[in-house]
Amino acid sequence: MEILEKTFGNSTHLELILLFYNNPRYVTNITKLAYTLDKSHVTVRKAISDLVAAGILTELDIGKSRVIRINEDSPYTETLFNFINTVRSVKEKRGIEEIIEKRSERAVSRRF
Repeated sequence: MEILEKTFGNSTHLELILLFYNNPRYVTNITKLAYTLDKSHVTVRKAISDLVAAGILTELDIGKSRVIRINEDSPYTETLFNFINTVRSVKEKRGIEEIIEKRSERAVSRRF
């Protein structure tokens, strides 16, 4: 999502949010997230701590493991995902307008 990266930067926080946005049933641990995002364990741990504190992610202790997943009950998560949906739909709309404009330009250039 280029527009989100341009707006918020290409941070680990955004990468985590988009990972869980694109895979809402995704459940994993920090080590696997660090590997998936190609980031250090410390960087991912910090971002997860921030997102847990914000109520967007949750951590569950299962035995000796800590499992991370999206917090579907959080109003912040719902609002954030609605925002991402809006950004996507605006981008898709602009893409359609650009296609129509380019087709019109080609049609005019063919006449002359």
